[in-house]
Amino acid sequence: MLTRMQKLLPAFWKQLQTRGIPWAPGLSAAEQTRLTWAKAIEAVGDVPVVYRDFFDPLLVNGDPFPYVVFAPARDSLFHKTTEKLVVHSGREIDILERTEDKFKPHCHPLDKISYVETGTVLLDSYVKISGSTRDGNPNSITIKFNSVTDYLFMPILKAIRLAAGNGVFSQNNEKGKFDHLSRLNFKFMNYAKRSLLAGERVVHFVLQPEIQEPIVKILGWIYHRIISPTHMIILTDRELIAIREEEPKSGVGGKYGGIWDYIPLNKITGLYLTGRDDRLLTLSIHLPEKTALEFLYQASAKPELDGFIDRFHEITAAC
Repeated sequence: MLTRMQKLLPAFWKQLQTRGIPWAPGLSAAEQTRLTWAKAIEAVGDVPVVYRDFFDPLLVNGDPFPYVVFAPARDSLFHKTTEKLVVHSGREIDILERTEDKFKPHCHPLDKISYVETGTVLLDSYVKISGSTRDGNPNSITIKFNSVTDYLFMPILKAIRLAAGNGVFSQNNEKGKFDHLSRLNFKFMNYAKRSLLAGERVVHFVLQPEIQEPIVKILGWIYHRIISPTHMIILTDRELIAIREEEPKSGVGGKYGGIWDYIPLNKITGLYLTGRDDRLLTLSIHLPEKTALEFLYQASAKPELDGFIDRFHEITAAC
């Protein structure tokens, strides 16, 4: 307990100092919240000085100023993230992570990104980019930001997803394929619809409701714990989309937001279904850099999952 307090007190004192006069009212709650918002930077003169060296080659070559988003550090007693500058310069996404008066570059060419994950839980959102850097080194970097500014990251997310270049533009009502889910899970119907790119064709999808297991029986009541939140996989002609609820924490189901993984089909090195026990299955999505995403299913979903895997092999074999 003493050790924990020793770690928390410096952060608490730092917050008091940022208020100017320690015992006088500082910034309002609304003003403090706005300090956590990401913002677009439209000219090199607006770039924080610590990152200016990165933009020098652009000025020398006369290239147009790229799409740039500034994500401030978020420092609190129990949660801390580093300041980052996200740069989309056409064929590459560069994340410049600040470390005091320097920055560490994470340079990801679009064709070397294995998957991108985005999540929103109340006012907290993030984008995680995983794959290889320009030098071929495995890397994963996460940018966290206030959810009210998630629109700034949409062009970056879209650029990554479109980079795969697969698929044929569809003029059908693809979102309508999810309409019948309104009777099963209205929230996931909407999650599925908002996940599609314009013109993307839906090939197959599987929805898995929340999976629980009993942990104790007291006075005739059986108490359960969540071992897998509600989740869904969608196969399109371009990518595999995995959607899930927030992972449960401390025995409490997280149902306040969603998490999306967007995986280009040409980055999937293997799709495997294995039995965990007589009632559960694990779907493993293998990616480069020895990465794998795993999702738990009830054994009754096996016919649907077999069909999903078959359709995946049909599409990728034709590419």
